[in-house]
Amino acid sequence: MIEGIKRPLSSNVDIKSAVPDYILEGTPWHWDSQKRDHTDEEAFVKNIDHIDWKALSSWAISKANEVKIPQKYFWWDEKEEKVMHGPTDTMNGFPYYDQAVQHVRDNPVNQHNTQYFKFANEDLDEWQAPMLELFPELKHVGVSLFVQPPGHCIPSHVDTYSSFKRRTGISGEYTNLRRYMIFVSDWDWGHFFHWGNHCLNQWKAGDFWDLKGGVYHGSANAGVTPKITIHWSGELDV
Repeated sequence: MIEGIKRPLSSNVDIKSAVPDYILEGTPWHWDSQKRDHTDEEAFVKNIDHIDWKALSSWAISKANEVKIPQKYFWWDEKEEKVMHGPTDTMNGFPYYDQAVQHVRDNPVNQHNTQYFKFANEDLDEWQAPMLELFPELKHVGVSLFVQPPGHCIPSHVDTYSSFKRRTGISGEYTNLRRYMIFVSDWDWGHFFHWGNHCLNQWKAGDFWDLKGGVYHGSANAGVTPKITIHWSGELDV
């Protein structure tokens, strides 16, 4: 049965107010959805072509088919008033909470439309070592591969590095924290990713993006093939 919307839809959502002040102040960004003379596309660095991305893509799809049920999705626990990320992890008490509330409590974003498979660190098996070697400038680095099935999205947000902080137990200066992303598979029809005001399309496997903090971004898969990305979270060795 279709649940429908739980709260009235609104075109007047103050997105910026959900982002922690230390991020807004430390990483100023234009925050103008109609701005055309932006430089958001400059987050693209280069194509890394010495990795067999096709083999990694095949490995990722095989792992997803083996697992069957995505490990990650966002939903609102109405009874406990918690933002959930997966079956048991809560975002309550973390800087990401207010952003997530705008999606899962105030809008019909839920476990049915935000699923993705996540294979991180040792879960990457033989792929962990070569992925860790790619960016030696990052300390305390973690690597996560995402397989986004058709029909799902990762709601737009500003990175807070909550998972990185929980994993490492360190906070780090926000401007020294980094998230790198590489597309594992070529762009296909229906695959979407926006970095700020720049909407990506026709990317190639191996395209490397330096996703510096403070920029609103999100992704979706409206196609019929998996959208696969791999992400590095760490602290710059400065």
